Amino acid sequence: MKILLTGATGLIGKELGKALVAQGHQVISVSRSASKARKNLPFQTEVLEWNGKGEFPSETLTGIDGVIHLMGESIAESRWTEEVKNKLIQSRVDSTQSLMSAFKKNGTSIKFWIQGSAIGFYGDSKNGEVFDETSAKGEGFLPDLCESWENISEISCRKVILRTGVVISHQGGALAKMINPLLAGVGGVIGSGQQRMSVIHLTDMVSFIVHAVEHEQVNGVYNLVCEDPVTQKDFIETLSNKLGISSGLSVPVFAIKLALGEMGSLLLQDQAVISKRMNEAGFQLSYPSCEKILNEVALWFQNPLESNSPAHILYSEQFLPMPVEKVFPFFSEAKNLEKITPEWLNFHIQSVSTPAIEKNTKIEYQLKLHGIPFKWVTDIAVWEPPMRFVDNQLSGPYHLWYHEHSFEMVPGGTLMKDWVRFQLPLGKAGMVGLPKVYSDVKVIFAYRTDIIEELLSKYYTIDV
Repeated sequence: MKILLTGATGLIGKELGKALVAQGHQVISVSRSASKARKNLPFQTEVLEWNGKGEFPSETLTGIDGVIHLMGESIAESRWTEEVKNKLIQSRVDSTQSLMSAFKKNGTSIKFWIQGSAIGFYGDSKNGEVFDETSAKGEGFLPDLCESWENISEISCRKVILRTGVVISHQGGALAKMINPLLAGVGGVIGSGQQRMSVIHLTDMVSFIVHAVEHEQVNGVYNLVCEDPVTQKDFIETLSNKLGISSGLSVPVFAIKLALGEMGSLLLQDQAVISKRMNEAGFQLSYPSCEKILNEVALWFQNPLESNSPAHILYSEQFLPMPVEKVFPFFSEAKNLEKITPEWLNFHIQSVSTPAIEKNTKIEYQLKLHGIPFKWVTDIAVWEPPMRFVDNQLSGPYHLWYHEHSFEMVPGGTLMKDWVRFQLPLGKAGMVGLPKVYSDVKVIFAYRTDIIEELLSKYYTIDV
């Protein structure tokens, strides 16, 4: 089918787009910046530019079979000032209204409308109750926002509402905000820690949406959560145990309220939610419990060379509209590493131990980071052309730097993925440099994303 996807550049949208294209669907992505989206979306897609304000270009909707509408400003990025609240309303309620009006104006008849929402609809479990899809709306700004978001129904088709819990993934999102403080030794429970939370693995979130696209019996409201709510204390302690670390001191309630104001209520409220309707829809969770979710994500944060040694991770991915047989050779030449590295790093290769890169090849580099010169020696620990290779730091500025490159054949081209697992020197004392490391590496990856397709086009004569 031809599917219109909003929110495509978010954590869920990227994974969903990949899954839909893999199933043979054609995805039309909507983004505030078409140029950025074309570079950053990890799947083959046409991109329409729209910022969620004003009229949607209705003439672009002809031939659309269904809509997955995930657009919306992040709920938990800042204090809920009146300005922020208005942005949250506009990005959800107003954008939904505009998009539905565009379909009405165009006259296109679609098969389904799948829309994001949140379990925040139910509010606080003040009396210890457990909410399901039949439970009433709660009180407060977030329940009111969810209700307004869900109740726009100017379009006649099968409609699915996704009331989503906390989405857990090693790729980012909520887990990144929890795990980095834990790895730094300063993360702990919030308040008493007895407030319950309801979570879902990103894989299950995406799988259910694909299931909803392809099964007409899926209709109405669904809570997207695993089977059992878990207290915030149990979540943090279980995650810490699986990482092999100790959690830090708890964060007092007054500090949360002082720092975050009304938005802090999201972290302090008790919200126990289950789903009765996912099973009814014939869907089975791959990660039915919080324990199984944390088992999976914790594996990604392990030092691959040393047991019981958690590491930070950085992830980047890019879709390239060319076959893997033409992508991999570019990265198999050491000289091309200089071409994809920003000039401000003053990155130069000093020596390569073998004529061509292969397993156990050692490469010596010289670079400057914030004006400080470094020598860096890496070893090709894994060499599996044309699908995967790993370079591992033997000596350099990090305690661990293990960079895995993979190249996956996908519809229309190649999905290139980069996983970096790293540990800073000086143990916990070195953690003060963590924000800067994340910032620097993200800038480096962004630079490469900007230029890599152009460089590959020059490297080959390609009929894209």
